[in-house]
Amino acid sequence: MKKVTSLITAFILLVSYQQCLAQNYNRIMGRAIKRAVGKDLRGFQTFSYPTDNFGLITSYVNSVSPENFICDMWNCIGVNSTAGLSSIEWLKMKDFAGVGSGGAITLSQQRKTKLAINVLLPKIYDVIGITGGFSAERTTNITISIGQAYFRNLRKDPMTSYINGLDNSSSLKKAYLNGNLVLIVSDCVIEDLSVSVTVNSEDSAKINAKFGDAATSKIFSDASLSVEVDRSSTGTYTFKVSHPIIFARLAKKQPSAGTLGAENNFDSWKSIVVTEDPSKLKRHN
Repeated sequence: MKKVTSLITAFILLVSYQQCLAQNYNRIMGRAIKRAVGKDLRGFQTFSYPTDNFGLITSYVNSVSPENFICDMWNCIGVNSTAGLSSIEWLKMKDFAGVGSGGAITLSQQRKTKLAINVLLPKIYDVIGITGGFSAERTTNITISIGQAYFRNLRKDPMTSYINGLDNSSSLKKAYLNGNLVLIVSDCVIEDLSVSVTVNSEDSAKINAKFGDAATSKIFSDASLSVEVDRSSTGTYTFKVSHPIIFARLAKKQPSAGTLGAENNFDSWKSIVVTEDPSKLKRHN
C-alpha cells in the first residue's frame, strides 16, 4: 500500500512539474510575442512545447479532440511533402494563409537558456529518441536563437473553393456538408528556432548512435516536430527545427452546413474549447 501511495505521489508531482514548465513556457513566450506583434492570444490554445504541425487549416469533426481529427495542415490541402520549401513559402501555405508582418522576439539570455533547458531540449531529445532524456547537468554552452513572430489567418475564399472541389467521399468534405467542420482559422508562428549545445561524453555517445557512420547531419521527426541535428567532432550539436514553430492556434466551427460563412473573417463562427494533446496524433506529411 505504501508503495502504491508513493507511486501516486510521484506521478502527481511529475504532472505538476510538467504543468509548471508548460505555464512558464507559455507565459514567457506569450509576453514576448505580444511585444513583438502587438497582439494578445485571448481565445487561442497555446502549445506547451515546440511543434511545427497542427496549426492553420488543421481540421476536425465537431470538436478538437484526437478521436475527431480529420487532417493536419498541409495534408488538408493535398500536400504530402513540404521538403524544399522556404520559410516564407511554408508560412503562406500556397496562399491559403494571410501572413501578418513579423516582429522580433526579444528575450534575455537567462530566459532563453531557461526555455532551452526546461522545454526545448527535453522535447528535442524525445524526438531524437534519446533514452534517459535530457539532463542539464550533462550540458554546457547552451546558445539559442529564436526568429520573428507572425500571425496567420486563413483566407476563406480559397479554402471554400478548395473544399467545394473535393470528392464527396472526402472526410473534410463530409464534415463541411454536414455543418460539423471545425477549422484552425488562425495561428501564431515563430519563424525559426535553433539550439546549440556542448554535451558530455555520455550524451554525445547517445546522440552519435542515432546518426549512423558517416553522417554529420540528420533529420528526426515525430508527429508534432521535425528537427535537423548537425554535429561536430567536439561533442557540440546544433538542433534546428525544420519549419516555423506554431506557438498558438485558434479553433472555430463553421456557422452552417455547406458554407464557411458570408463575412470575410471568422468573427461569427463559434469558438471551440480545445482539449486535444497533439502528441497523440500522427503527422501526415
